[in-house]
Amino acid sequence: MPRILAIEADPRRRNVLTALVREHVKADLLVVASVGAAIASIAERTPDLIVAPTLLAPADEADLRAHMKQLHDAPYVQMVTLPALDMLVDAPREESARRGLFGSVFGRRAVSLGLKYDRNMVATQIADGLQRAREHRLEYAAALAYNEAAAQRAALSTQLVRSIDLQASDEFVSQQLRDAARDERRVALRKGRADVPWLSGIKLSWGQELKLVNISSTGVLVETGSKLAPGSTTELHLSGPETNLVVPARVIRSDVARINGLGVRYHAAAAFANKIDLNGPRRRSVSGSTPAQDLAMLLGDVLDKPRDGREPAHARFAHGLQQLIAARDVQVCTGAAGGAGGRETLYFDVPGDDRARRTLQVMFEGGHDVTDEEFRLLKAAAWMTAAVIELDKPAAPAAETSMALLAECVA
Repeated sequence: MPRILAIEADPRRRNVLTALVREHVKADLLVVASVGAAIASIAERTPDLIVAPTLLAPADEADLRAHMKQLHDAPYVQMVTLPALDMLVDAPREESARRGLFGSVFGRRAVSLGLKYDRNMVATQIADGLQRAREHRLEYAAALAYNEAAAQRAALSTQLVRSIDLQASDEFVSQQLRDAARDERRVALRKGRADVPWLSGIKLSWGQELKLVNISSTGVLVETGSKLAPGSTTELHLSGPETNLVVPARVIRSDVARINGLGVRYHAAAAFANKIDLNGPRRRSVSGSTPAQDLAMLLGDVLDKPRDGREPAHARFAHGLQQLIAARDVQVCTGAAGGAGGRETLYFDVPGDDRARRTLQVMFEGGHDVTDEEFRLLKAAAWMTAAVIELDKPAAPAAETSMALLAECVA
């Protein structure tokens, strides 16, 4: 039901207005005594129509109109001003008494100078104001619905274009994610599918398969054929060759990724209840072995494998060292150390008798404090890297070896 807010301080006029509204208009009516009380009432519940007397104080009228202009969420509110409401009342008693007295004396009706106007006219004015408020309210609601629908269409178009780009260039996007993660240390490192070889599948607790988009130590972005409810909790089963991990997670958002002939695909982001190790399962140590013994075993494993030409031995050693100490990345770099890795990156010179300077670069997750034991272990790993590089060199032919020895003797 529409609502009318009237401003009237005089009790007699209040009664007249209340009777008029009940007789001609179907609406809730609230009558207050001042403009201040009206503004307070508007803050609690917005009316459709405000009825105010014509003779308001200029300051009160300015305050009322200024407050109405601030009703951005209700621009449909109308305002009607009425003259003194006591002019709607029938002729006063003293006027009737005079009429009877002079009419009996002179035999004619006395002429009243009191100003009155038709009650129906006032009722029509109020009803018209309510009708205008209703029309403007419907227009405002329709405009809001149209703008919301347009925003949803624009968001859907953006998601479709983005999903097409992702589908067309997964490797490019993965590389961009890796680069962005290296530049921004404050954000958890995100890795694409190619960066987590230990992870081959993700399932929900009821068995539904999910497609990995990217993953970090604190959450995951997956693609699914059904919409996951934001705010819901679930268990994600991470599986791989040596991995069988169940991670409680909470769904942060679920948006449309793309629409094709097979249906709708969604991208769902979930936050892990606890951090996970992005390096996957660590190398299993022999029961009772020390970190130094594990490092020695790693060196033996790398040197035992024959050179296959696909990955040099020092790269395999760096990868094994990364798993052993749970680092974010370990690389053997040639040339001067970059120095742009941040405070979580350590550099160790790799000894060698050639002119190519090599550096063992070890990157940890943000906030990691390197212990003394880890530092000594990495210093030893730098010397072992030199041994791996030397022993991985192809053996020189006998003739070349003899010529080298002869050259040394001549020198």
